[in-house]
Amino acid sequence: MTKKITQLNQGDFLTFKASDNHFKLFFCTSVFKQASPHNFTFAATNYSDTNKPTTESIIHTKFYGIGNRRDEYFKYPSDQLENMWSVHPEIKPNFLGSYGLTIWRKEFMSFRDNFELIGNLNIVTNLDKNGNGSMNASDKEVLNDLFVGNINELMEQRGQQLFETKAILAN
Repeated sequence: MTKKITQLNQGDFLTFKASDNHFKLFFCTSVFKQASPHNFTFAATNYSDTNKPTTESIIHTKFYGIGNRRDEYFKYPSDQLENMWSVHPEIKPNFLGSYGLTIWRKEFMSFRDNFELIGNLNIVTNLDKNGNGSMNASDKEVLNDLFVGNINELMEQRGQQLFETKAILAN
């Protein structure tokens, strides 16, 4: 039996078994609790396997995002930028950002039993703020349809690419 998710934190990697009987993986890029309604922003990965992901396999997945230059307000520390650029030199001097999947806390709590927390990794802060798009994913069917359906085509249409997860791990 899996442990019930009672709270989410930046860097939490969650999995769920989709309608195609493959496990999918996504991770929390930010948590908004300053004012109601609270919400979580996630980034989708390309993980799709009949085996449940492990903390070790997370590092070898890719997430959907963009190499995008934003204002200096959301700049990463130099060591994090150097890590991003060492993994993805093609984006330099731009920052990596993720495509956001927004889930409102109220809705998440109503279908949280469908997810399992795989682990937490220290990821860069403001990953979602350096991205350039998002969508509401506050329904388990929306998530299932996204991950099982045409996620690659949809993300390509929205200007998103796949990037190595290890590029966004903070030291």
